[in-house]
Amino acid sequence: MHLYKYWIFVAMCFAFLTSSFAQIDHWETLIYASDNWKYHVDNASIADDWRSQEYNDATWEVGPGGFGYGDGDDQTIIPNTPSVYLRTTFDIADLERIVNLYLHADYDDAFVAFLNGVEIARANIDGVLPAYDASSLEYREALMYQGGLPEGFLLQQDIVESLLVSGQNTLAIQVHNYEGLNSSDMSALFWLSAGVSDTQFVFGQTPNWFPDLDWSSQLPIVRIFTGGVGIPDEPSIPGRIEIVYNGDGQPNHITDPANELDVDIEIERRGQSSLWVFPKNNFGFESKNPEGEDMDIEFLDFPAEEDWILHGPYSDKTFLRNALAMFLARQMGQYASRMQAVELFINENYEGLYLIMERIKRDDNRVDIAKLRPEEISGDDLTGGYIIKIDKGEPDWYSRYDVAETPGTKLTYQYVSPQASAIVPKQEEYIQSYIDSMEQAFAAWNGVFAGKHYTEFIDRSSFIDHFLLTEISKDVDAYRLSSYFHKDKDSKDGRLKAGPVWDFNIAFGNQDDCNAAEDFGYMYFEHCARANPFWWGELILDSNFKNLAKCRWEELRSGPWSDAALFGYIDEQAELLSAPAERNFDRWPILNQEIWPNPVVTGSFQGEINYLKEYLEGRLTWLDNNLFGQCDLVNTSDEQESNFSMYPNPVSQGGHVYLEMEKDQVQGSVEISDLSGRQVLYAAENSGSLILPIEIQPGLYSLQFKTYNGVFSSTLLILP
Repeated sequence: MHLYKYWIFVAMCFAFLTSSFAQIDHWETLIYASDNWKYHVDNASIADDWRSQEYNDATWEVGPGGFGYGDGDDQTIIPNTPSVYLRTTFDIADLERIVNLYLHADYDDAFVAFLNGVEIARANIDGVLPAYDASSLEYREALMYQGGLPEGFLLQQDIVESLLVSGQNTLAIQVHNYEGLNSSDMSALFWLSAGVSDTQFVFGQTPNWFPDLDWSSQLPIVRIFTGGVGIPDEPSIPGRIEIVYNGDGQPNHITDPANELDVDIEIERRGQSSLWVFPKNNFGFESKNPEGEDMDIEFLDFPAEEDWILHGPYSDKTFLRNALAMFLARQMGQYASRMQAVELFINENYEGLYLIMERIKRDDNRVDIAKLRPEEISGDDLTGGYIIKIDKGEPDWYSRYDVAETPGTKLTYQYVSPQASAIVPKQEEYIQSYIDSMEQAFAAWNGVFAGKHYTEFIDRSSFIDHFLLTEISKDVDAYRLSSYFHKDKDSKDGRLKAGPVWDFNIAFGNQDDCNAAEDFGYMYFEHCARANPFWWGELILDSNFKNLAKCRWEELRSGPWSDAALFGYIDEQAELLSAPAERNFDRWPILNQEIWPNPVVTGSFQGEINYLKEYLEGRLTWLDNNLFGQCDLVNTSDEQESNFSMYPNPVSQGGHVYLEMEKDQVQGSVEISDLSGRQVLYAAENSGSLILPIEIQPGLYSLQFKTYNGVFSSTLLILP
């Protein structure tokens, strides 16, 4: 698909690698978008040679660019049309001066450009010579009127030498709409600039947005080529990726040849808000061998694999929130996606600061669980190799239970590994049954289903780590979205484990809703938690879970999550990213804009870093002082061995709850607390039975029994 364009462009890019910007003294602009252009709209019968130098365009109309239907970026108004054809000329007196040409385009929705009759650039359209009524491959909005930059297409010296002539040269461009006459707008603005080798100034000044081509970066430089084809959200398209990296502390130049990676890929856009809300997109790509098959690659200290993410932070103006979350998880000893900050070019257009990340998948170097093959449908083979998630999108199956505090809305799950298209019925039946049994254990008053306590279904330590990472970050999406879980075979401790963690762009104070920007309070208790899996509430009502979480918190804060470790990491990364961030914000000038869901706008990269550190400092202090649980009250046995009964449950407000328990197990108190941990009722009794009047507000409460065997919990639902 699009391969002929791809190989044309690869030839152009090879020239890019073998030429040198050292030959260029400065850049001048030959053609401006605002110049007068010849244009033609009635294209049904246009001759094929319209793009050549010899074509007679005397009957064409003349007008200044841009061309369109009367939007803010249009100087020449044209009628609704599937396409418009443009021509202009420029004179070159001394060919030896011209080293490079650089075409810049701001367009809606596609174009093909020709220099002296030969194609030099295209975007978003198929066809060697697209018909006048050909539609663009997809909708594309012009960028400059909304604060963005035009796309750049760089021609190198050998291309320039083969196409330019002494005297008059012709630039011809056809611009196409998406869905032809049905489109509501069109934009066509084009500039052509030349890199010249001497100090003389013959043509015009470059526009103020013209890119600085003489810089280096401490970060790896990634170049992706798709032959000028726009990258769709699906399906993936062929391309090529090159990486320049000269080693730690060494400068990397955009003109350096690829020395770290140079392979074929298939690439597509990905994400939710990043895809539909933000102009800076995320991408997923897979590395391919020359036969087009998946091929593992090892680069930049990443272990060999073939599935990758290019994450482009946009509303996170620190570029650090995802990286910080992954760092915290690795500090816990959990697997989390490895990351590397890079500066990205796509088709020679600078796209800004990105993070290469590992996609979540089963692999010895990623989620290290057994591979589940289609033929493994019985015995121990069947029990492991699963990755599932709770997320947006079409569910693969529904729980029997509702999400927390939203009656009638079922909890849903999705397959990750094996994928829904690959998992076989026996495997579906097994993992769904396992999750159902786990949920029934959580729903039971004593945490037991079919003779198994809930801790026999889950690796509680991983759930504690997941809880602590979610709460330190106050991630509004966690628990209910982007929540991954995995299960190995029973012979390899087949309990369900929480993780890996994912998607923290709007965490760590970067959310203006759900009290997420406040450094106090619990995220699981906020109104956003109403879509949470109900069993997080059951876990958090379990005193032993809370006590163990407190122990884990104290352990982490004394070492891997110490102030020195966390703030040292942020400062180190901020220093490394400072210069790339400045270039990114030149490309995407949003530092003084409120980008959803920013709670603050600081106006500078360092201001954003300071805000992140202030949030984290306050959050750490609050959790140090307020995290529930007592480490010295951990119960070594999770079984509810106290022989007690509680009825009725649920109970109506104004009624009574009857408690009966063995007298020699009563330590002297029963406590009822709301979900925030606030005590609402306390009773002391040693007789072995107790009647509690229920005068408190309707809702879900934690009821704790203190006995000689430990502190045990149940839940109590009070109805109006």
